[in-house]
Amino acid sequence: MYAYRIGNEFYYNVYLALRQAWKTGKQIEFYCQDDKYSIYNWAHEPEASLDFLMTEYVLRLRNQHERLILMYSGGTDSHTIYNIFCQNQIHIDEIFVKTEKNSQHLPTGTADWLRKNHWDPTTVITEYDNHNKAIKLKQTPNEDWIWQNRADLLMYGIGPTSEGIMEQVRERHGGKNYRVIVGTEKPRLVYRQGEWHHRQMGLCFHQFMGQDDVIAFYMEPLIAIKQSHLAKAGVKKLIADNNLPLYDNDWAEAKWPKTPEGYRDWCLATGRHDELIIGVSYAQKIMNDALDQTEFKLEGSWKDLYKTSDHRLHYDLNNQDSVAENYVRGFLNLTSEFGFIQYLKDAGWLRGTDANLKRLNFIWSKEYNLGA
Repeated sequence: MYAYRIGNEFYYNVYLALRQAWKTGKQIEFYCQDDKYSIYNWAHEPEASLDFLMTEYVLRLRNQHERLILMYSGGTDSHTIYNIFCQNQIHIDEIFVKTEKNSQHLPTGTADWLRKNHWDPTTVITEYDNHNKAIKLKQTPNEDWIWQNRADLLMYGIGPTSEGIMEQVRERHGGKNYRVIVGTEKPRLVYRQGEWHHRQMGLCFHQFMGQDDVIAFYMEPLIAIKQSHLAKAGVKKLIADNNLPLYDNDWAEAKWPKTPEGYRDWCLATGRHDELIIGVSYAQKIMNDALDQTEFKLEGSWKDLYKTSDHRLHYDLNNQDSVAENYVRGFLNLTSEFGFIQYLKDAGWLRGTDANLKRLNFIWSKEYNLGA
């Protein structure tokens, strides 16, 4: 289970969770399979290779479910999962491929490659555009979307398990025992007092919180533990080879250079395979970071943005697109309770400016000690 917890209550929408924290004064935490993870000794690295553990998991999933659906972008996370299926000739019932015309982060060539090279002719390959209005309208049908207690990527695009996509999944596979597989998430290691610890941030799980038919592939306990130890060994070697400083609260991934090559090396250190098109994973990361910078104008015309790197959002607003208008109005709905916005500011929840309502500070899961 992945959710935000306030006391004994669970929320799949981060704003509802923060609103409850404001009203009750209780602490918010990210619940990340605590019931499963707590029974393992995370300091003990599984002897089997990561590829072996992933193969065992894929075989188990195939035996347990009538239908398996893979969400695929060609990045290192989804392509590694694809490779495990491919190497073992394990059937995938459907592959959803998100693309965007004339983009580096979601190139249409990914879907073309699958159609040409996928080994199993019975697999359905479904390509969809990141800005398909009919699909996006399912997620933001009106301005009240932001108060719904459901998963949401909180970006002006289509998450791999957004309502419009999952509706298609249910139409095609409903009535069968199916699962949707997503490539979430690399380990988030932090260094404290001579030891490394595994943790996860809730932000990376927004897109499928509360969806029991979605499997975060890399969060299977043994896979999560193994990749955490691979990452620990990788960062220790990087620090030693380059004589890098190490301080309390340092993040492992931050030690690699913030370049396409550095990000690729970090991914490989966690046991990922190479991406389909070299550089696409870094392009996806940079684009997501850029889209996270949108600042909403909190007074005057609601259609005006202080700043945005999302040129599609700006274009659609200027053309009175209903999805874009619902999206922006949803965020501005947060301002209807002045006390709540003031709480976000005073408690330090806004990671950017006061107008950047969707750039929230990270909410972390429980930590697990990996040893020195």
